Amino acid sequence: MASLVLALGTTAAADDGPVADKSRVCMVQDAVMDKPGIPVERGGKTYYGCCAMCSEMIAKEPERLTRAQDPVTGADVDKADALVFGLGRRAYYFESESSRARFAKNPALYVSPPDTNPR
Repeated sequence: MASLVLALGTTAAADDGPVADKSRVCMVQDAVMDKPGIPVERGGKTYYGCCAMCSEMIAKEPERLTRAQDPVTGADVDKADALVFGLGRRAYYFESESSRARFAKNPALYVSPPDTNPR
């Protein structure tokens, strides 16, 4: 998969795919990290930030930063409960394994290409 060129205009990284260890996801920047992040406990669930600033942001703005939208179904998901897929170091969150599997087969159907013409 490392040599696969996606329709998004990026090359798949060797570590693209399901992310089992959520401690390696900054849930503020929605980024897959190389090392575990800083845990933030909230309502009996654990969220992660990559640094002290991100961890503080989760505590200050939980309604905005602990939720995501499943790119396949459009469902609102809690980042602590969701399944995660990493693509080009970006984290995507899913409500079910079937939703994540559909995304994995063809991410370009669900993710817009990066804006190469910034304003």
